[in-house]
Amino acid sequence: MRILHIISEAPPIRSGFARSVECLSRELSKLGHRVDVVSAKSIRHWRVGEIKLCYDFGKIYTLNLDDYDVVNIHGHTPTFSDNFLFSVKTRARDKPLVYTFHCLVNFYLSPISKLYNKVMGYLIGLADRIVVTTPSYFNFVRFSDKVRLIPWGVDYEFFHNRREKGDGYNVLFVGQMRPYKGLSILLKAIRGLNLTLHVIGDGPDRYRYQALARRLSLNNVCFYGNLDDLKLREFYSRCDVLTIPSISENEAFGLVTLEAAAAGCAVIATDLPGLRDVVGPFGVLVPPNDLEALRKALILLSREDVRSCYVEKGLKEAKKYSWEETGRRYAELYRELV
Repeated sequence: MRILHIISEAPPIRSGFARSVECLSRELSKLGHRVDVVSAKSIRHWRVGEIKLCYDFGKIYTLNLDDYDVVNIHGHTPTFSDNFLFSVKTRARDKPLVYTFHCLVNFYLSPISKLYNKVMGYLIGLADRIVVTTPSYFNFVRFSDKVRLIPWGVDYEFFHNRREKGDGYNVLFVGQMRPYKGLSILLKAIRGLNLTLHVIGDGPDRYRYQALARRLSLNNVCFYGNLDDLKLREFYSRCDVLTIPSISENEAFGLVTLEAAAAGCAVIATDLPGLRDVVGPFGVLVPPNDLEALRKALILLSREDVRSCYVEKGLKEAKKYSWEETGRRYAELYRELV
């Protein structure tokens, strides 16, 4: 089959969206399918804070679809996934269309975000099939007859590396430097704790977080920027705990939680729709934006006897996820429609 993925972020960007489409495309290619990816990089847009506002409607509504058997749009991404949904269905009504529901939208303008999510709840009904990555997202989709649950995967064998015990208690953050990731909460939570925080990732707010660490007089925080997978694997193997302190529903599946679990890290994550289903069986969940709860979880997992129990559960749970299975199930879904 010839498959087109339309997604706001793709490699070389380092993000969950980009990682998911990269790994899914790899597995589909292994199965003999031809896969192309269109991202916001090739569509002119303005950036307003965390939001990309696409205005290249000429390109969106003239994208060549004739070469493809299936189109798979990923969202929600305002002005991107919504416009492509309209474009595909108005220009190629009979073209099989899949919509992968990664996450909700919450850009701190609560009434507007809620309205947008409600509208998208209807709009994704234009797709022939809707894929959700965790059971919690079933609650946000109205068209139950069209919905399929296909979780993302993890390269377990790659990340299941030999552990290298670091000095002291080492905590890891991996993610983009964006407000919804909650790094400011994490920096405040570790104040006065006997640990080292390793921060991996980049983004427009990196310097703001570095300045916050200085204002808090944190001498136990190291910023590394983006790292390739080999370097990232080294940090997973040396750190004791990965924490995902995200504060809004913009957080999706949380791929890094499975990577860390496969490497033998305990995991702390916030209780959000995507994360709770993935991390709940093996990690510690805390309420979003709750500095004290996050701090208590970090103190709890500083005890090696407690941490080892979570690590053991994480290793077992991570084995249940594989990119090969994700690719196989997507290929089956596409075949249903072609």
